[in-house]
Amino acid sequence: MGERIVRKRLCVLQVTPEKPNPKHKEYFNTKDCDFYFVTHDSPHHDALKFCPNTKWAETRNILVELVPKNYDYYAFIDHDYIFKTRGELSPMDQMLEDLEHNPAVLTYYPGKTLKSEYATDEVFLNSRDYSCIPFTHAGFKIVHHSLLRWFYPLHTKFSVDIDSCHLFNILEIPFIKHVFVSHKMIYDNGISDENATYNSKSGYSKYKMDELWKWIRPSFKKQGILKAGDPNGQRKDDSLVIKEIFVKIIKTKDVRPSPSPRDVDYFCLDKIQSVFDLEHECFINKKRDIETQFEKINDTFRNKVEKIIRKEVTYKTLMVKKNPWVKIVKSINNQLEEHRDITIDECVEIYQKMKHNKNLFIHNAKTSPELIEYLRDKRVAIVGPAPYLTGLGKGKIIDNYDVVVRVQTEIADPKDYGSRTDIVQSCLNSNYGPKVASYLSNTLPNDRPKFIICHDSVARETYPGSKKWLSTIVEYNNYLKKYGVPLAQCRQDDETWDRWALYWEIYPKAHIELVDDSVYTYYSENFNSGYGSLNHLLSCPLKELGVFGFTFYNFGVVRNMKDKYNSEYIKSLGSDGTYLGPDKVLHDQISQIMHCKNVLEKDPRFVLDPDIRSQMYTKSITERIEKFKKLPKFKQETE
Repeated sequence: MGERIVRKRLCVLQVTPEKPNPKHKEYFNTKDCDFYFVTHDSPHHDALKFCPNTKWAETRNILVELVPKNYDYYAFIDHDYIFKTRGELSPMDQMLEDLEHNPAVLTYYPGKTLKSEYATDEVFLNSRDYSCIPFTHAGFKIVHHSLLRWFYPLHTKFSVDIDSCHLFNILEIPFIKHVFVSHKMIYDNGISDENATYNSKSGYSKYKMDELWKWIRPSFKKQGILKAGDPNGQRKDDSLVIKEIFVKIIKTKDVRPSPSPRDVDYFCLDKIQSVFDLEHECFINKKRDIETQFEKINDTFRNKVEKIIRKEVTYKTLMVKKNPWVKIVKSINNQLEEHRDITIDECVEIYQKMKHNKNLFIHNAKTSPELIEYLRDKRVAIVGPAPYLTGLGKGKIIDNYDVVVRVQTEIADPKDYGSRTDIVQSCLNSNYGPKVASYLSNTLPNDRPKFIICHDSVARETYPGSKKWLSTIVEYNNYLKKYGVPLAQCRQDDETWDRWALYWEIYPKAHIELVDDSVYTYYSENFNSGYGSLNHLLSCPLKELGVFGFTFYNFGVVRNMKDKYNSEYIKSLGSDGTYLGPDKVLHDQISQIMHCKNVLEKDPRFVLDPDIRSQMYTKSITERIEKFKKLPKFKQETE
């Protein structure tokens, strides 16, 4: 490494709505300190950047990316903080005095408007000049230059800001004895944004923090400390447990912070790796400099990744039960010497968007030869149960297709949903399969569908909760085969299921989405059989696939059953809570929307009903996909 040139002791970095706090600018814009800021509500001529529609953590990252990297310390201070020194020094001079201890991180004693058990503890405040207080407010942190790349970029996976704050405090643990809380100045929160998600939706924010901890916990090597604090593991996914444990340890042992020499380099891999597994995705780029960590994936970068993918990833690579992307991405990153490491989600998106990708499900799935010939060069319509078709009178348009595929067998109104059922699509579980059997038994043999199509590998558990699954083939043979309607599935000659490859291609994730201020949608870590059938049909040499009655369950905005299904479908298949039937918990719609835009929409044969297609390209859907892409995936196996 070349010699680092230090011009000033520190700089102050601030995120502000329209203009910097004038008091702060007066305090901190001195010969010893530079002052930088970005705005998010309106532009300012002195701002480093105007950052509309961003969250606190995102704007902090923008500040770090843009600021010169030639300071000893970087002070991150929220614009609404009020300072009260307890001596004769000004806030700036107090900070400079405290920095003489050369801390890893410096912050100050919390005032009474801040939520902290220390805020009202006058005895502790007056008992010492400096203390170690784990998990302090992230709104005021002064970070040593050697640790800028450790704490930043802040993780924004969970999009509620307090998750970023919590992770920052977790990342302080390797350096906790060098984290100084100065009692010589008190800071208070002047303004609290009651509309911020972490205030207005505190329960949802806590869920996001717990998801963060669930994601990061496997990398934390001090499992003995966690076990001692939570011996029965009943709160293992509770994000506050680690805070409670370390606050108790520091208090019990009365740990005091230790100063360091001026030339200290806190980024010690041995120390860090004693606490965290740096192979975890959270840390894959932490050995790189801060500039590289902020690298965007431009065309050159993307082309390099695509070249490796085309060389190493085949359809068979994805046709496995365990997550293949872990190994794939590790191999790619080993070959990206000039770039930062990519994440699995970045790799999946690149794979979906690659031009002329011959390894997609729609180019490789193996289905019934009879179905292939039946659909060859045909215009095919598939009709789902979405309620939006009611009253639109599209029945004649649907019936004019050469072949009509129907999700299940229920027809709400032929004027709107068509009258024909040439092929039935079903997942064949114990709720849906018997309804197909009932339909076939009440239909004359010559009027029965030509095929039942099902891309699913398993139908149901042997009994609820057993986690032992019966295959769809067994389900079909048990009570459907006798009706003489052949089952068309997607399975290779070696009896591996094509569905596995489609699962990893779509990459669904379990999560709760706050769609707007009143709608929370619970998604499972799976995709829908109906969406799978779109891919199944496109794997056949058909001329056109017209898609009607598919809305991705009202694009995940579900307040009741009528947002999801037409009345006839609900009447036949049951209300919310029916075992393996319609339920409030949906399969992951966002991953399917993203896959549809990236893969199916690029196939000229795929024709989505214009009434629905226009909604898929709205700003709202784009923003929801962007949030989704950052989320971790917890389930690492499929059935």
